[in-house]
Amino acid sequence: MGKRKNTKNSKFDNNNIYVLLFMGFVLLLVLFNYDKINKLLSDPQQKKDKISIIQKRKEISVLDAIVHAKLLLGIPEENYKNHIGDEAIFISLGIDSSEMDLNYANIIVTGQVELIGGKIKSGLEKNNGNKQVLEIEDQNDSQKYVVTLYYTKLQEVAKNKTLLAIVVDDFGIGNNKLLDDFCSLDSNVTFAILPDQKFSKHIMNKAAETGHESMIHIPMEPISYPKDNPGANAIYVHLSEKEIKRRMENYIKQFPLCVGANNHMGSFATTDEKVMRTVLQVLKDHNLYFVDSRTSQSSIAYDVAKRMMIPTCVNQFFLDTPSITEKTLAKKIKQIRYLAKDRDKILVITHCATQDRYEFLREFIKEINKLDFELVPVSELFKSKLPEII
Repeated sequence: MGKRKNTKNSKFDNNNIYVLLFMGFVLLLVLFNYDKINKLLSDPQQKKDKISIIQKRKEISVLDAIVHAKLLLGIPEENYKNHIGDEAIFISLGIDSSEMDLNYANIIVTGQVELIGGKIKSGLEKNNGNKQVLEIEDQNDSQKYVVTLYYTKLQEVAKNKTLLAIVVDDFGIGNNKLLDDFCSLDSNVTFAILPDQKFSKHIMNKAAETGHESMIHIPMEPISYPKDNPGANAIYVHLSEKEIKRRMENYIKQFPLCVGANNHMGSFATTDEKVMRTVLQVLKDHNLYFVDSRTSQSSIAYDVAKRMMIPTCVNQFFLDTPSITEKTLAKKIKQIRYLAKDRDKILVITHCATQDRYEFLREFIKEINKLDFELVPVSELFKSKLPEII
């Protein structure tokens, strides 16, 4: 019996030793990682930030990833094209062969897509390696994309003149000789007309009669409101989605001949993504383009419109600020020539408020016609020919 008892005690002691060794090992791990564990337990913000990052990743679509890849690759706007098909969204990206090859561009695009959880379904090489086609699926909403990478002939684009669109804002209030003067300008000048004004519909019809394209000049809330009032029926950030849609539909009903829209004031409203998505969705439903007047450097309107695949462009500068003088005219001409060095299309805005603004615009157009620009209505900016896909 004593022998068996000694054996049992011996096994018990051995087990205790193993337990003590294991507990010592765990204690060492805790001591070496104390700072990390303590930070995780004591800093709930760290957990919150990690959750926030995961949530943001889920909000990013495959389209966002492709657009980001385009920016990383330095692909100019004229070499980017997309349209919505019945079964997929089709996107083409023109690659300058002197800058990179298609394989490199493919790696960047697929890398950005996979980074946000997109799935590459297939990849094909066509035209003896001069074209690559990727089939992609967004795991979040099962949306399918077909992305074509191709070598573009940049030298063919360089032969074209720079397209220039000029928008004249704030029509609708007056019906006088000044209106007649503006209507006598080159018919490629585009008129932006305020809704709910006494002469709004009259000016829309007169613009059509004189060959001028017109757009809705959407009144929107500025940062300086109520000091600067965009109007009783304007788009304000406090409005419900339903009310914003109702006001937008009312604007469009007033202007059946308008083919697009831009913002009047709106330095506050154009910084609110929820507001802009609601506004832009109504425009998209009616096949209208959108111009971001850029009344604030913080505006996100243009970026949101691009993500929603609405024909869009942004105002480069206002012609009639800070003054209207010969010196200002020379400066504006110099500025627009500088912009033309790396752009094939430019949009600028002025206003119809005074006679001197009309005369300033008339002289500006005369000077532009002497240079390598083609004056076009805004809608033509979205119809410019893209480089041929080989």
